Amino acid sequence: MDDVTIRPAAARATKTAPAENFTGTVLQDAYAAPTATSRTSATLVTFAPGARTNWHTHKTRQVLVATLGTGMVEVRGKPPRILRAGDVAEVPPGVVHWHGAVAGHLFAHISFLEIEGPDNNNWMEPVDEAHYRKVAVAPEA
Repeated sequence: MDDVTIRPAAARATKTAPAENFTGTVLQDAYAAPTATSRTSATLVTFAPGARTNWHTHKTRQVLVATLGTGMVEVRGKPPRILRAGDVAEVPPGVVHWHGAVAGHLFAHISFLEIEGPDNNNWMEPVDEAHYRKVAVAPEA
């Protein structure tokens, strides 16, 4: 390729994230998919208040760029971390974590991953509702 490729926003369809890997309403808009020359995936993920991923890992580093609202990321066994627009979280390969909106807040981030085959993500159990209610409270700004 010797030119810039532009994919108009109208050409991309937003899809609902699969219920087996997410709790609540989560929308995904694929910005970039891996191609023969690149393994990069970039997806805008929008979480309704209270929505979140299941616990999971990735084979490669995940970079989350918060774009809207208030969310969080939690590594299993560690305190959760708040994410606000402009914050960037880097999750190392193999680290068990979840991310999503805090209670009562909309949240969106762009997830960047390098994909290594169809099983790049290892999806686990949902975040327990009692655990979520305990940790998913946004501190005052």
